[in-house]
Amino acid sequence: MAKVFRRNRQNDESTESAETSPEADTVTDDSESVVVTPGLDGPYDISEAPNDNVVRIDFGSLKIPGVEGMNVNLEVDEQSDAVVAITIVLGEGGLQLQPFAAPRSGGFWEEVRAELGEGITTSGGAIDEVDGRFGVEIKASVPAVNEEGQHALQNVRFAGVDGARWMLRGVFLGAAAVDERAAEVFEDIFAGCIVDRGAQPMAPGEMLPLQLPEDAVATPAEGEEIDEEDRPPLDPFERGPEITEIR
Repeated sequence: MAKVFRRNRQNDESTESAETSPEADTVTDDSESVVVTPGLDGPYDISEAPNDNVVRIDFGSLKIPGVEGMNVNLEVDEQSDAVVAITIVLGEGGLQLQPFAAPRSGGFWEEVRAELGEGITTSGGAIDEVDGRFGVEIKASVPAVNEEGQHALQNVRFAGVDGARWMLRGVFLGAAAVDERAAEVFEDIFAGCIVDRGAQPMAPGEMLPLQLPEDAVATPAEGEEIDEEDRPPLDPFERGPEITEIR
C-alpha cells in the first residue's frame, strides 16, 4: 500500500494542533475514573475495539478504516519529520484526522472548540456551533487563499470526541463540510477509527505519535516526482503524490 509525504509549510486553523498552554502539566492522574463522550458508536478506544472485520490502516496511535477509492495524504512537519495530520480524500470531499492526549476528566473537546472558535473569528472567519452526529460541532468559514491566489472563505466543519485520555479531532473539508450526503462516508470513517493512547505521560493537547505503516511506499501522481528537499504544502484537493486507491 503506497503512502505520501506532504510537508507542513504553513499553519492554518484546519491543520494546527489543539491549542493549549505551553506550560500544561503532563497527565499523571492515576485514578481509574475516565470521562468520555457519552452515547457514541465510535470512534473507539483500543481497549474497546470492535471485532467487525473492517480492514484498517495502522498509523500507530490511530487505526483508520479503509474505504474503496479513497486516497490518504500525510502531512509531515519539516523540522521533526513527524506525521502531524492524516487527510482522507474521496471524491470532492476530505477528512483530516488528528489524535491528541487529553485529561482523564474529559471535556477537552469543549475547551478546544472554544479556542478554535476564538481563533477563527479573530482571523476574520465565522463560526456556528451545531449539534451533529458526534455531539456539538463547529461549522465555520475560515480565511483561505484559492487557486488564483485570491483571499476567500473556505467552509469547514470541526468535530471532536473525548476518549480515555485522548481526543480525536476531525476536520471535514470540501463537499463533506457542506453536503450531508457527501459527509456520510467521512462520518463513518471517523466513527470507525480506533485510538491507541498508550500509557506514556503526555500533556493535554500533545499530538499522539503517528507512524507510517510498514508497507508504506510513496507514489507520485502521473508525471510528477517527489522531491525530498522541496515537498508541497498539504492541500487535500490539489492533485499530487497520493496513496494508491484501496480496493
